[in-house]
Amino acid sequence: MYIPKKQSWHIEPPWGLLNDPNGLIWYKGNYYAFFQWNRLAKDHSSKAWGFATSPDLVHWQFRGSALLPDQPYDAQGVYSGSALEIGGQLNLYYTGNVKQEGRRISRQCLAVSEDGRHFRKLGPVLTTPAGYTEHFRDPKVVPDPQGGYAMVLGAQRQNGLGAVELAISQDGVHWVPGGAIGLSEEYQMIECPDLFALDGAPVLLYCPQHRDNDADASLDSFSVGRVLDQWPDAANPLDLDTGWQRLDAGFDFYAPQTFRVPDGRRILFGWMSRLEGEEETAFGAEEPRIHCLTMPRELFRRGQHLCQRPVREQRELPGTPVAGETTGNGRLYRPARRAFRFTADNLAPNRDLELTLHGGEWSFRYDAAARTVTVQRRRWTDSGTDTRQAELPALTSLELWCDQSSAELFLNDGELVFSARFCPTAPQPSLLEAGLTPETPAQLTLLPEDLYRFIPKEEEKS
Repeated sequence: MYIPKKQSWHIEPPWGLLNDPNGLIWYKGNYYAFFQWNRLAKDHSSKAWGFATSPDLVHWQFRGSALLPDQPYDAQGVYSGSALEIGGQLNLYYTGNVKQEGRRISRQCLAVSEDGRHFRKLGPVLTTPAGYTEHFRDPKVVPDPQGGYAMVLGAQRQNGLGAVELAISQDGVHWVPGGAIGLSEEYQMIECPDLFALDGAPVLLYCPQHRDNDADASLDSFSVGRVLDQWPDAANPLDLDTGWQRLDAGFDFYAPQTFRVPDGRRILFGWMSRLEGEEETAFGAEEPRIHCLTMPRELFRRGQHLCQRPVREQRELPGTPVAGETTGNGRLYRPARRAFRFTADNLAPNRDLELTLHGGEWSFRYDAAARTVTVQRRRWTDSGTDTRQAELPALTSLELWCDQSSAELFLNDGELVFSARFCPTAPQPSLLEAGLTPETPAQLTLLPEDLYRFIPKEEEKS
């Protein structure tokens, strides 16, 4: 029996392929989550910007496309970027990609909106400066502490190694190169940088990428973050190969982007996929769509360590508690659907703990003696399993947020996070826990239905 993978409360398109979150912003009373979208196929052949809006970070509506690859400067793709409100106007910054006869040209472009629904392109505002290849993209625009605006970009230098480049502007429209603020000697490309202040300190997020420069192909990449001593500048570029932490220890997390909401919190979304090749093809084979964004997460600091937890609005959702039954293997929960959260606080020290979702589609184990966390998922391309492991000196609390085909696990109030997509195979949703004491506060709660709705424009299907 085939079980659909369509999510019930994560942002995803009704058809096609989603990847990087772009243009996250609070604008005129709504949250906006733009994202890379191929509305024509479930592959990476064409990229536009799709978007969804929400009044509360919980109830989302898909709105169709915002920016299409319909101009000479973005004909082969409206690539990743960001959003910023300037003078009441919504500015969308993105990379326009042109690739003809094997030659790539990247330009940083601007589109504007007065209402968050209709978008007008103003064209390129920055071309690739000397010293870089055309792997020059992903503009994230932020207010500059010195006045005006700063744009950070992922880049590859002419020597084939990665960098984070800075551009500066006084009005958000006219930009000039500002030099490299970070350099890599190990990675051939840096993607999706994000620069912001968090609890009084500057923070830089980015994605180091190994590439085969001869074949112009990505080999591997991941997402990292680091707390800085001072706002970076080109006079003293950062060493991008050291001093960072991985933002997510799981299987599926990439290209995170953050934005500041009116109450001051820093909210993060990531692309919840790192599927490639056969794995990606098989996952989307019987679906009209593939990939989704992570749940929105609050990003915060504990000293120099970056932590993530589900946004308060989702934590405060009302839900239906589901009672568990004691079995010989632990406590078994049988929720009516796969959209639920499971929380356990004040965990007893020095105890092992295991969670098994849906008969083994996904599992978690904490080994107290080894002080390690192991997360596994069942593969869908063969009979094996994929494994991720991380060190954790002690386990004090956990939150597991589940959807139809995903799990996001937060340990010790966001100290360690694991994200995963998996293939649904069990007709009866279930969660088996083993290791909690009877006194441990633990609860499984069904999430409300109808948190995410498709409201596509009919013309988007053509």
